[in-house]
Amino acid sequence: MKKNITALLQKGNLTPKERIILLLQNDIITATTGKEPLTEADKKALQNWQAKTNQQAQEWNKYSEGWKLWAKGGLEAEIVYLDARVEHFRESAINTHLHFYPYCRRARGLIAGLEKIKEVNFKEAIEIKNKQREAKLKEGLDINKAIYQLAFESLSEDLRKDILTLYPDAATEIDYLDEEEIIADLLNGQDWLTKEAKEKLAELIAAKSYNAFAKEYQLFHYFASIQLLKVAGRWAKEKGLKPTKIYSKAEELLIKKVAEEQKISEGEAKETLFLENELKDILENYARDNKTTIEAILKETLIKWLEEGLPYLPLVISDNKATFSGIDTKLPHKEVFKEWLKAKEQAKATLQALIDKGELKVSEKIITGESLYNFKGDYKFIKDFKEWTDEYNANLGIVYAADDPEHKGDNLDQELLVCNKYNIGRPTFFSNVSLIAKELKTFFENLGFIKEIEKDGETILDFDNDKLKKAYKEIRENLINGYSKLLAFKEAFKKLSKTYEVDLTFLTSSRLEEVGDFIDQHNDALREALGKKRYIDGKDEIDIDDIESLNLFSKRELLKLEDDLFIDKDKILPDIDTKESWGKKFISILGDDF
Repeated sequence: MKKNITALLQKGNLTPKERIILLLQNDIITATTGKEPLTEADKKALQNWQAKTNQQAQEWNKYSEGWKLWAKGGLEAEIVYLDARVEHFRESAINTHLHFYPYCRRARGLIAGLEKIKEVNFKEAIEIKNKQREAKLKEGLDINKAIYQLAFESLSEDLRKDILTLYPDAATEIDYLDEEEIIADLLNGQDWLTKEAKEKLAELIAAKSYNAFAKEYQLFHYFASIQLLKVAGRWAKEKGLKPTKIYSKAEELLIKKVAEEQKISEGEAKETLFLENELKDILENYARDNKTTIEAILKETLIKWLEEGLPYLPLVISDNKATFSGIDTKLPHKEVFKEWLKAKEQAKATLQALIDKGELKVSEKIITGESLYNFKGDYKFIKDFKEWTDEYNANLGIVYAADDPEHKGDNLDQELLVCNKYNIGRPTFFSNVSLIAKELKTFFENLGFIKEIEKDGETILDFDNDKLKKAYKEIRENLINGYSKLLAFKEAFKKLSKTYEVDLTFLTSSRLEEVGDFIDQHNDALREALGKKRYIDGKDEIDIDDIESLNLFSKRELLKLEDDLFIDKDKILPDIDTKESWGKKFISILGDDF
């Protein structure tokens, strides 16, 4: 703009329009930079100019009136902004409660847990603890798990470290090494599988896809080092299936960051998302439509895969020391496995000797809890069992024996409050726990104005006050209307900017951005209340700086709203009435120059 001013000032005979443009540009530059290009003498020369013809006077008046109308429009746009700002502050108290709701909801859940604490006297506490102890003793210990635990504790420090390097949870989870042993048995001293062995292994791996406890298919399980998800991915590749999800801008940023951190391509990152987010549903639908099962699909895919060779080197034939963690084992994998089998055989022989002597008793492949508890030896796994038996575990979930008429069906998974009691069963004093629970419950019940409704298996959030809900909806509409009107003013001023050769949208643009931020805060508060992650650009609930807590690779169950109260800025259009009204006003003064 400074260049335009200099060029026009150097020009000889300025037209009335050019004089108005110089003065207006001077005002805009002064307002935006604080520095005024024109001197007082320049301004006086431009303002005190006298028209010599009627045409010059008309031109001066035309552009001068257009300038004044723009200023008037700017004032009206400012009022629209101020109205939206009032609505924003009016909403702020509600937003505070929405932001706080997840914490309030969690607190209410914890308080409900406090209220479930069972009030017992000392005698009752001892009886309940003993009941749980009896249940644990009846449970005993699976003999295969006992063999595993004894073998693991008998290992040298170096060998134990090597096994934990191969599988970090090997101290407590027996599946990994047991499944490696199954594969070793199927190989039977060879480095390849027979046809029968391939079918058996494929059947065992495919069967692990179904979680009987959860009653659903889960593809994240492993059989030794073979992940079921990879098997399903191979099937998808054979079928030519591709990702169908369209990722948002924020999710694309997250995918890029994941790819950089894991040193893989963005395509591989998206492929991982496809496998983990979409493939289970695709498999279930395919199995249903083709009257088959997921196990059958995975088994067939595995058999084809095994025809090409083993998907990875089993421990029994691996000369490697490298692991997925990036840390090498001290011994080659096959040597680690060989030593493990020796330790396991020795543990099995040791336990069998104890059983033969009668020091440990076995019933249906379970070492009885009583014999473990009464054992006098110095084995760590037996010490751990004794400690576990003697502890009271409030969340263990062991049920009283069905033949106990007094407590039949009662569960032992609850905290106990030990206190003196009246004969009628009530505490003889106000316990601090009960008092705190009561006070907190009253506080959180009176805090906020959101209620939860169970509808079609989903938890729906809604306002518990109709007047407040109505007011909130009005605020929402007023924010949308304010943004819409400012869009209309910006569009009109942008068009006017071409006429006056200067940006006349600068103030309206900043006000529009502020109202857009009000809308973002409105949406952010709703997202918080629903338990969603914060947004990046006001649209996507993704935080790319928090990859660990936000896992795109898993489905998250979220609450829902009774009504759609979010505002999508991208769908807000310029207000038609404002646009047409001000367009007519500018055309009536500037004509074709607008």
